[in-house]
Amino acid sequence: MFKASCHEALSLLSTQKFSAILVHNTDDGEGLEFLVHARQLQPIATRLLLAENLTETEVREGINKAHVFRFMRWPMGEKEIWDHLDSALKKHSTYLSRSQLLRESSFQNKQLEALTHSLEGLVDERTQYIEMSHREEEEKLNRERQLIRFIKDLGTQTSFEEILSILRKELRKFHKMGDPILAYRLGDDKTFFLSFHSGHFNQTETNIGHEFPHSPEVPSAELIRYFANHFGRPFVKAYVVPLELRLTSHFVGHDAEAILCIENSLSDKEIGPFIDFMSDRMRPLSMALDRVLLENQLSSFSYRWEKTFDGMRDPIAIVDVDYQVVRANRKFADRFLHGKCYESFAHRRTPCEGCPVPEALKKSQPSAGQIQVGGRVYQVHSYPVLLEQSSRPTNIVNQYVDITQSRELYLRMLQSEKMGAIGMLAGNIAHELNNPLTGLRSLAQVLLQETLKEPTLHADLLEIEKAAARSQRIIKNLLDFSKGENQPLEYISVDEVIERTLPMLKSALRTHRLEVDLQTLAHSVLVEPHLLQQVVFNLINNACQAMKENGRLKVSSYSGRSSVYIEIEDTGPGIPIEIQKRIFEPFFTTKKEGHGTGLGLSMSKSIIEKFGGTIQFQNVEPHGCRFLIVLPQKTPES
Repeated sequence: MFKASCHEALSLLSTQKFSAILVHNTDDGEGLEFLVHARQLQPIATRLLLAENLTETEVREGINKAHVFRFMRWPMGEKEIWDHLDSALKKHSTYLSRSQLLRESSFQNKQLEALTHSLEGLVDERTQYIEMSHREEEEKLNRERQLIRFIKDLGTQTSFEEILSILRKELRKFHKMGDPILAYRLGDDKTFFLSFHSGHFNQTETNIGHEFPHSPEVPSAELIRYFANHFGRPFVKAYVVPLELRLTSHFVGHDAEAILCIENSLSDKEIGPFIDFMSDRMRPLSMALDRVLLENQLSSFSYRWEKTFDGMRDPIAIVDVDYQVVRANRKFADRFLHGKCYESFAHRRTPCEGCPVPEALKKSQPSAGQIQVGGRVYQVHSYPVLLEQSSRPTNIVNQYVDITQSRELYLRMLQSEKMGAIGMLAGNIAHELNNPLTGLRSLAQVLLQETLKEPTLHADLLEIEKAAARSQRIIKNLLDFSKGENQPLEYISVDEVIERTLPMLKSALRTHRLEVDLQTLAHSVLVEPHLLQQVVFNLINNACQAMKENGRLKVSSYSGRSSVYIEIEDTGPGIPIEIQKRIFEPFFTTKKEGHGTGLGLSMSKSIIEKFGGTIQFQNVEPHGCRFLIVLPQKTPES
């Protein structure tokens, strides 16, 4: 604390820092004016005013202008003055701390403002980046959504028109675009064009070829002229996209190629987005067009194969290892049945007897066999389908060849040859024996007239004449039996036919006991006698061969209300159950090779049915077999 004049004090205030300023005010009011200047020079210093007299005006000015901390009245003791100064210093210290805090707070606020500004800039920058990324993601997401929708739309289409219509709709987002044109070729010289004209879908073709580009590009002038010449109109500007036809190329066995030509009048700035747009859709378009083209090729191939398959004369079926029909032509069944082959074709519940499918599956090689279906005989050729050389067959191709007529012709040929040989033999025998027998009978008849008075000699000659006559009848029966050509139908008794036949079987019957009971001499049937004689001969001969040891053969005939019955019963072993269904099949025989052809019973059944009759059989107890022939009874008047 020191004393100074007003001028010196102001000079000190401008150069040094003071904590408190005590001014003694004079009557002229210079002290109060000094404090006003001091406030400007030392704003945080505590100001005190010591005066003898203070007016209300001076107090107001001191408070308002100089911000005087305390007014003190003079005179005042030194201790009291120091107390006031101490209080002023404390106030100054408080002001100083507050000022420091304010400065620090202000500095921190400035730093915080700067940091905030920096962060706001960073946030703005990041926000702009995020918004930009978000827009890009939205655009990318929309682009992918549009592409997915485009792919889904393509996946449900089944024709070129539908696919090009979808692409045509997609291209509407670009202005100044023409309709897409698809051109493709399958490895040959023919090129197909698919396009829209006046809103209608058209397909055209040409044999004039031109090389297709292998990458997306603005087509060359030559390609533009190629399109212009084909469509008969100018092409100003276009963009060509090649399409990959991988599946179709594999199917047709050589390269298939396609291009998509899109007319446009886009500027250089607009062409970029369009190229990106088409780049995204090249692969889906290629796959969709490849699929449709392959389906068309498969459909055409399937149609040709099906027509060829159905046009075959023989029934053909593809079956799996469980006899399930996979595919069949119309000759196999009038309508396709999802069932077993033997159910669809033979109307059976079990596999056909003689079916070669099991053998073909087992050996993985073609096999053949014979089956019977509805009275028809089929030669079945089974061809296994091998997916790989070492694999087991998964399917079998069955070809059913109807050999019924050929077998019948073969049977007739054999029978004709056999009958021809017998006829030739019988003719030679008749030629060699009839003349001696005729002379013998004539001489016996002459001698019979001359030996009437000698009973013993007459009786001997009569027996000779009867034996010669019987020999001639046997020869005549043999000639009748061997006639192969068709004979006219005759009304005849079955008893007469049996009596004609038995003499020719004496050799076969010599070890067996024959029982004959014929009761239909007065009843007639309308038949070809020699054919009915062949049936009786076959049945009796089979019965004799079936009886290995001495047996009994019974031949009988009787009549019913409108039928005549012939029974031939033997005491042989009978017919086993497992072969009973097949004994009337042509060429089926249980005899050793060289002892039978298997034609006897088959031919006998055909002959009896030809005359409107039936032939049946049954085993008899304790052992043996009985054949029953039923023929309709006829009279000349009927």
